[in-house]
Amino acid sequence: MILVLAGVSGAACAAAETAPFDLTGPTLRVAVTRDGKTLPIAQVPQMATGDRIKVRVDLPADQSQHYLLVAGFLRGSTNPPPDKWFFKSEPWTKRGRDGLDLTVPEGAQQIILFLAPETGGDFSTLRNAVQGRPGAFVRAAQELAQASLDRSRLDAYLAAIRKTAPDDPERLARITPLLARSLQIKVDGDCLTKMPSLQAACLLQNQESLVLNDGHSNAITDAVAGPGADLALQLSATPQGGLGQYSPYIAAIRDVIGILSTFGTAKYQYIPALATLDGDKMNLVLNAAPSFHNPKSVLVTGLPIIAPTHVPPLAIPEATPGLCARASRPVLPMAGAPLIYATRFAHGMTLHAQLPDGSAVDLPATPDVEQGGLVIDTASIPARFSGSVEAKLHGEWGFEPFEGPSVTLQAGTGRRWQAAPGEPAGGELVLTGGDAACLGTVTAQTDGAAPAALKWSRTAADAVKVPLPAERPLTLTLAGLDGSRQQIALGGRTPARLGATIIARHVQAVAAAPVAISLANDSQIPTSATLTFSLRLEGTANWTGKERVEVTAEHGGAPVTLAPGKGLTILGDHVAVALLQPGNWAGGSAFGGLRARVVGPDTVSDWLPLGTLVRLPSLSRFECATPPQSGCRLTGDGLYLIQSVSTTPGFETKLDVPLGYPGTTLDVPQPADGRLYIRLLDAPDVANWLAA
Repeated sequence: MILVLAGVSGAACAAAETAPFDLTGPTLRVAVTRDGKTLPIAQVPQMATGDRIKVRVDLPADQSQHYLLVAGFLRGSTNPPPDKWFFKSEPWTKRGRDGLDLTVPEGAQQIILFLAPETGGDFSTLRNAVQGRPGAFVRAAQELAQASLDRSRLDAYLAAIRKTAPDDPERLARITPLLARSLQIKVDGDCLTKMPSLQAACLLQNQESLVLNDGHSNAITDAVAGPGADLALQLSATPQGGLGQYSPYIAAIRDVIGILSTFGTAKYQYIPALATLDGDKMNLVLNAAPSFHNPKSVLVTGLPIIAPTHVPPLAIPEATPGLCARASRPVLPMAGAPLIYATRFAHGMTLHAQLPDGSAVDLPATPDVEQGGLVIDTASIPARFSGSVEAKLHGEWGFEPFEGPSVTLQAGTGRRWQAAPGEPAGGELVLTGGDAACLGTVTAQTDGAAPAALKWSRTAADAVKVPLPAERPLTLTLAGLDGSRQQIALGGRTPARLGATIIARHVQAVAAAPVAISLANDSQIPTSATLTFSLRLEGTANWTGKERVEVTAEHGGAPVTLAPGKGLTILGDHVAVALLQPGNWAGGSAFGGLRARVVGPDTVSDWLPLGTLVRLPSLSRFECATPPQSGCRLTGDGLYLIQSVSTTPGFETKLDVPLGYPGTTLDVPQPADGRLYIRLLDAPDVANWLAA
């Protein structure tokens, strides 16, 4: 590995000056048949033994240079393929125009394609090159596949940024965060602070370094040749790799150029060709102009890997209490697999729901990268539908069916909103009973004043939280996505303000995981811990037993209420102790700023800060290789809860963990002072640490 890294680092310097992949190359036409079903190559993420593959070259009628098409199956870096695993087609002949009709043999792991200028002994030369150094071509095929997948994500990002919308100057500021999340693209947030006319140019800078590791793309290409992502991640921690600005696209390109450059002979030189997919077309793009003089240029590309299918790990990335059936084209937020936006591997996606009357509907779901989710076509939902049902995402990933997450489908009719009992007239109002997914806007109006829009938030499928202005009397108007309207009148009585303070707080952590994260301060409260805090009522106020303590988190569910005998213990007239177990609250999904208040029959206190609720990954191993420059590996579950790691507490150089990273291992730099510093996703400003 050290030798490989040294070679790649050397190749990186040369590759840094290599032209980008922007030269148009030949086009291949590819279709794959499995069990009687045929798909174009754009819908095939991985191959399987027994697949039939039809490949032909789509050259212009006036093509003067004869190109030989050669296909070879690979079966591992130490196992040269037999002669019978190589095939050729001469497209300039009548017989060769139909291309190749291949069947994936038992034991094959990869398929590599060559387009070589016609010359004597060309077929045997290419076959001998592969059989002589199969490992190099295995690695080249893997890196070409990885680079092509990452290039598809980059192309999707660039296409969205380059769209012009003169009538919508806020478009880029609105869609860029969604593009970054959906495609796992590293975006410079400073670009969005510039004038709208300058934002696009800024966001298009340093294009090749924008692509982050998303885990799923690597899983598709790593299944045979080993974790190429490990190589890229280690490279990213070096000065040549950008000190943590992890781009698997750059790593793969540098790697494959370095590999193929060692094959130059007096007869042939090998240059990589990336494939952009469109239906049955594989449009090849090059970074070097082909040569038709010795050494002639052989274009090298690959077909999808031959391995078990890795379906996309789709997830709903934020609190989405439901989907409104009455909305015209609602968007279901979706993350976890950027390739659903950048490719057509996922197809035939629908949201399946069994309605209360026994009928079923399948609602077409179309990926929309600019909206950061799947656009759901609700036209087939019958008007009689009422209430709510669970709907589940189904689709096909290549030839394989897959299931995605579920969401509550809400009708948005027949249910009315009401204020939660005991809620004060000032501060925040919790409304329950309606369909949160179908609520459009909330406005407030006092006598003689114009309506003012309120920024409400969903806390559950049937609950929303609304910040209230102080003026009274007040009328709230709730408008549904289907055009329905409901008004709630709030009287003029304002409850007395109750004085309360936090006396003390204690965080009792549970048994740590095999590798414990040392928290830098006690303001961070792990969801697995137990929080105990004591409150004092000020002035003449006393605890009567009728008071309640409400605790709310910035994200993740409705407030939890503590009452005497249920998490609240009254110690006297002025002091009470509250006990909270965050892991039992909102399914353990609550996180962010934590605060509490005391609510009495006619009084309410101000919100009192308790700290920050954080979710911790469960780390099972942290080990470093020798010598130190070999780096370290972090193993565990929930690595997506880490925002970034660094070898210094100031995070002068850092390795960002891609948002939604699904893997269980992470290659990290060697700690300089014995500590690996970690910023959690829920507390991004605090430097916690692991001891090496």
